[in-house]
Amino acid sequence: MGPEAILLSIRDRAGEGSYRFACPTCTHTIEKPADRKVVALLLSAGVELDEKARQAEQTAHDEMAELEPRPAGPPLTVDDLITFHFLLEDDEELSRLLPRG
Repeated sequence: MGPEAILLSIRDRAGEGSYRFACPTCTHTIEKPADRKVVALLLSAGVELDEKARQAEQTAHDEMAELEPRPAGPPLTVDDLITFHFLLEDDEELSRLLPRG
């Protein structure tokens, strides 16, 4: 089976997805998961990307981005995450900051 018989779909920004092909014995479509290493190997062997799947994923991502606008304010930093981590460990400070209802 050559690279032209395999179709690769990348489904997330991490570069993972799946690949599919028709089984030469039973002719059923076989789909397998593909981590980043498998994706890289398939691409280097000449396997083409499934443009329809890639466009559908991009459209879904774009629609989600439209529904959830980025909140105002500066981007979250590593220091912010560390501060938040320690805040979550301090029950008294956390209860003081949470609204009472």
